[in-house]
Amino acid sequence: MKSNKPYKSLKDVYSENVTGHVAPRRHLNVLGEGVEKQRTWMGLTKLAGPHAGEGKGREKVPVIDPDTGKPKEDPETGEIEMVTKLTPFDPRDSWEDAPTSSEYDLTFDKNDLEEINNLPPKIKHRIDRLLGKKGTQKQFKGYFGTSQKDDKGEDVPISGISAKLEDEFIESLIVSDEITSAEISQLFGQIKKGEAVDVDKILNANDGQVFSYTDIFTDEALKAYIAAKKVGAGGKQTGPGEIALAALSPKISVKSKGDINIAGHAVELKEGDGRIGLEKMNPTPEAMNGIFKKHLNENWNQELKDLANENVHNTNPGQTTLNIEGLWYLMKIVEKAEKEQTMVNLADGWKENLPRELFEEFFTDGDIITELVKSIDKQGIGQFTRDYIKGLFDNYKSSKKDTDDWDILLAINTTNPSLGGIAVVKSGDNLLNVRAKRSLPSIIKSGPAGNRDYTFAFSPYGPEENEEYEEL
Repeated sequence: MKSNKPYKSLKDVYSENVTGHVAPRRHLNVLGEGVEKQRTWMGLTKLAGPHAGEGKGREKVPVIDPDTGKPKEDPETGEIEMVTKLTPFDPRDSWEDAPTSSEYDLTFDKNDLEEINNLPPKIKHRIDRLLGKKGTQKQFKGYFGTSQKDDKGEDVPISGISAKLEDEFIESLIVSDEITSAEISQLFGQIKKGEAVDVDKILNANDGQVFSYTDIFTDEALKAYIAAKKVGAGGKQTGPGEIALAALSPKISVKSKGDINIAGHAVELKEGDGRIGLEKMNPTPEAMNGIFKKHLNENWNQELKDLANENVHNTNPGQTTLNIEGLWYLMKIVEKAEKEQTMVNLADGWKENLPRELFEEFFTDGDIITELVKSIDKQGIGQFTRDYIKGLFDNYKSSKKDTDDWDILLAINTTNPSLGGIAVVKSGDNLLNVRAKRSLPSIIKSGPAGNRDYTFAFSPYGPEENEEYEEL
């Protein structure tokens, strides 16, 4: 039927209704059928024609020739080339940030291989791992599903972790940019042979011995551990690194949060910025200031706190916090002022009762508290600091005697791989002989957050590093 309206070409329609640039698309003839494809910013192609089954109900727009700025005509048919209008995407972003949706299905053909091979190596490895995902899952799940004898001679799954955590471990390898498909295959063989983690070196280590990563892990296992160390972490279930270690060795299983079992030996694992101290001990700054006020009365003020912090590294006037070094200086300042009678109205017995009440907020072992009260009075600042940290370790270890008793503390520091290392510690004395990045525990913390400030931060360095580290 004829229309009375004036004829308008598709070119005219486009010029009146569409502005802006649309990326050009490639036209292919497959067995004589025209199949239109929309070029994406990643250089791959996306089906957008009638044979693709995509874009139903979505607006079609002409393809603009980037050279002429005009709608592009098919060189064979002379028709204006049309594509489904896609979600706007800023080409200044990387292609990985391009919007995606289930309606945008991708179909690759042999012509795409050249473009895939021109992608950055990291992206090609991602594609390779994804293509092999089902095979990787089948391989690992098959192995994890086998049984081995536990300490009691009973059959237990070889991974020692739940099916859900097994899946998360496998997925962490597939999505990691630090490990290739070939390395995952090598890793699988190492795990089956029990060679990915050298558990004998851990169990036979001297107290306070430090290892490099490669002393304990194969190269592939180290990459896998770093990729998977957060699997299962959080809440009250497991700590960082525990699931990864259990998946990497048939001789390692998870006991409880912070605890693993290595070939029948209970081991406390500290990953990264490991903390030594009792988690349940978390007094508020107000409570701690109240103890000072109780024994020092009106003498407890910001001026006195500043005097104590004056000799402490990285402190500033007016700060509200006080660490164990600051406490040592404060005790000496008050003791001197009392003798010189420049400070009065101190509570009777303050010299013993003040530190005792402070330490009772962080320790549960009465003998340790008594020894620390003596140490802060009789010892120099260096020895008192060592005694305090040793006390944190010993009290922390003894607090688990009735529930999760352990003999070995295994500290793995992967927070900074260029400096990090692995340490095996069995006593508080040797904890302080390990080369490590340390931060001293607080007596008054800065705010209402968790108790991390009250604990000893312990991150071991590797044995061959010559970087400076804190001497206590």
